[in-house]
Amino acid sequence: MVTLVPADKQQESALTVSELTAAVRGAIEGEPSLQGVWVRGETSNVRPTPTGHLFFTVKDEGAQLSCVFFSYSRQRAKPLEDGVEVLLFGDVTVYEQRGQYQLVVRDLILRGEGELAARFEKLKRKLANEGLFDEARKKSLPSMPLCVSIVTSPQAAALQDVLKVLRRRAPYLHVHLFPTPVQGADAAPKIIAALKRAARAKCDVIMLVRGGGSLEDLWCFNDEALARQIAAMKIPVITGIGHEIDFTIADFTADMRAPTPSAAAELIAPEIAHLRAQVSAAGNALSASVMRRITALERNLSSLRGDRLAVSAQRAVSNAEANVTGAYSQLRAGARLWLERRSAMLALAQARTSPKQVRREVEERMRGLDDRAGAMVAAALRLLAAGEGKLNLASAKLSAIDPKGALKRGYALIWSEDGKLISRAAQATQGENIAAQLADGVIHSTVERIDKTEETQ
Repeated sequence: MVTLVPADKQQESALTVSELTAAVRGAIEGEPSLQGVWVRGETSNVRPTPTGHLFFTVKDEGAQLSCVFFSYSRQRAKPLEDGVEVLLFGDVTVYEQRGQYQLVVRDLILRGEGELAARFEKLKRKLANEGLFDEARKKSLPSMPLCVSIVTSPQAAALQDVLKVLRRRAPYLHVHLFPTPVQGADAAPKIIAALKRAARAKCDVIMLVRGGGSLEDLWCFNDEALARQIAAMKIPVITGIGHEIDFTIADFTADMRAPTPSAAAELIAPEIAHLRAQVSAAGNALSASVMRRITALERNLSSLRGDRLAVSAQRAVSNAEANVTGAYSQLRAGARLWLERRSAMLALAQARTSPKQVRREVEERMRGLDDRAGAMVAAALRLLAAGEGKLNLASAKLSAIDPKGALKRGYALIWSEDGKLISRAAQATQGENIAAQLADGVIHSTVERIDKTEETQ
């Protein structure tokens, strides 16, 4: 029995195309069995976009399904072609503008990649259990290598990328190339032989590099014998194989893994501009240290010279004083002895002569004695004056070399912030903090202005 619905009721309950499509999309995306599904088929109508997305159709004998793989070019280096059997993993949804359902692909495995992936995981677990991937056994890369060995194909674009980076960042590096195939069934043994030759070259580090490719293209780097050879190397090995998303057994075994060949070159070659800056900074620090040491030694030497000169001058003054004192004492003793002798002689003569005669003789002789005594005293005074002059001269020289004497006369010693003595205006810097040492203390100040005289300029 058919129930007829009035036309106005039909119009009120009718869905728009957008509403129906949205309902279908909600039903599909809400169905768990249609999310995270695996689909197998053959590709056709492959259409990459400039933004890196990939639109294509996957089909079998009875049906076809529209697919989209967003950001495909960022995850895969090898383009997808028509007529390739693939295994897709993704979510079923509805493209509302066209009203058709599609598969939004999250992962894509080419025919044969599934078996290779299983073999890869099996070997990876085996070597990991043996400890070949342990960080503790891996060697550190040299901070500044001078020689590098590159193991790769001479025709590989990766080689040119690596050489370009090395020439730009570290032109001082010595580079040795050990050519070998890096793709194909017989590539792994040849790579092992190239690594052994590179080890005999005894460079600082070995680079094993290759550009991007499919899982089959990179399969030679998943060889067990190659992994064991890398682990046995005495020289650090860095790998740069494929693109950032590509991982091989060789990467896990190597001492360092770089996402690309160029990145591997950057890791081992410190940029020469940075090295020059480090050398310059080290040179400046060494120069400053040497200058501080020289300044300290100069201060010690100046102090030692001043002490020695002061001791020498003091010794000379003491010797002069001793000589003057000795001469004066001898002079006084000689004069006293002469007078005593003359007095005795006078007394004897007085006893022998008359008082008047004796008086006259005595007076004459006393006058002569006075003259001689005056002459002797004058000579003694001259000798004392000469000794006193020498003593004053020595004292003046001693005062002239005494820094404290100069400070007492109003002079000052000017010191910079780092303890250097400033003796010329050119050694000071505007805005610099300085210390002025006076006789009774130290004044701390800041240089506001520097006026140089013509002599200092």
